[in-house]
Amino acid sequence: MKRNGSAAVVLVLSLLAAGCKSEGNLFEQVNTDSFAQAPSNEVDILWVIDNSNSMTEEQATLRAGFGLFADQLDESGTDFHLGVISTSFDYDDPTRGVLVGDPPFLTPEDDYVSAFTQRATLGIDGSDKEKGLEAALYALQPTMTFEGGPNEGFVRPDAQLLVVFVSDEEDCSDGGVLEGQGADACYRDEELLPPISKYVQGFEALKKDKSFVQIGAIVGTVNTSCQAVPGTRYINVAALTGGLVGDICQTDWDGILSDLGLNATGMRSQFQLSAAAIPDTIKVWVDEEEWTEDPVNGWTYDEATWFLSFHDRLPPRGSVISVQYTVQPGVSEPQVQPTTTESSATTP
Repeated sequence: MKRNGSAAVVLVLSLLAAGCKSEGNLFEQVNTDSFAQAPSNEVDILWVIDNSNSMTEEQATLRAGFGLFADQLDESGTDFHLGVISTSFDYDDPTRGVLVGDPPFLTPEDDYVSAFTQRATLGIDGSDKEKGLEAALYALQPTMTFEGGPNEGFVRPDAQLLVVFVSDEEDCSDGGVLEGQGADACYRDEELLPPISKYVQGFEALKKDKSFVQIGAIVGTVNTSCQAVPGTRYINVAALTGGLVGDICQTDWDGILSDLGLNATGMRSQFQLSAAAIPDTIKVWVDEEEWTEDPVNGWTYDEATWFLSFHDRLPPRGSVISVQYTVQPGVSEPQVQPTTTESSATTP
């Protein structure tokens, strides 16, 4: 069965219009951030799947639920490129970062659901040092995706990029510093791993606007109920790009796969403000209509990450979202979950 369509991509029209107001001898900075839900139909989607020896059930669960992800692509008519790589990234492997299959990526013209389920069956003979972040960034580099590269044509300059990590272990992207050591070094010497800000910056550098980039993850969480290790590095990268996180220990992934499918259409539900906002000063307009704070039909604000989130009711395609707020003094960067490597990551 072939699937066809076009989708939407979020563009940031303008990041900041700032002003000041005084009250007595105190000055407050008032910002107005503007974003657009634009009707672009191009989204490049990279799945990065753990192929270590504990991933048999998880790969099967992904295959079983992928149809719900695909349903969102179909309903929205997304013009997508869909690729798969593994978390194995041995430096002496000439196939590292190479998209699985021939052709290297799938489009709406392919029988892509069937082909994806085959490509997502990566087996369990991969490296036990899962370097998902490093593998993904390498796979997307111009040397891999430009003419003559093994992933030629996968990344389009005007397309939104969605990268989804699936792993039951923590990321061990080490840049070679742990080369020759066993997998236990990923946890014992975690402080030697490059900070996640390096990878966020790398992904966003691939696009002319960082709002084109979203990272999702289906990983172990701090409240996980199985043997999965919390994938804190993946979770933090997702948080810094407004992406979604699902618990890999769930018996089915229907909810998270459907939500990730909506993200893959280019319809954004989260927008990061340019500064920390005092929550009760926030006012939001979608085009000319003021939208109220509401966890169902309106918006909510997360003070830690600076993201404004819309819920069951999303701003329509082509709409302009304007957010006015008073800046929270003394807060210089958004926060993410602490790891032993870094207590927080900086925004690129």
